[in-house]
Amino acid sequence: FPKGHDFAIVTDEELARAVRLINNRPRKCLNWKSAYEAFMDELSHLA
Repeated sequence: FPKGHDFAIVTDEELARAVRLINNRPRKCLNWKSAYEAFMDELSHLA
């Protein structure tokens, strides 16, 4: 979403899609894992 975008007009589906895209994008700082993959790896070490 562009800077200054009014989130009052954003639907739940649009927001969920944006969150999914962000969380599933590979990141160099996470050794090319997505945020979701890195989070799940950390969770698996707790059990």
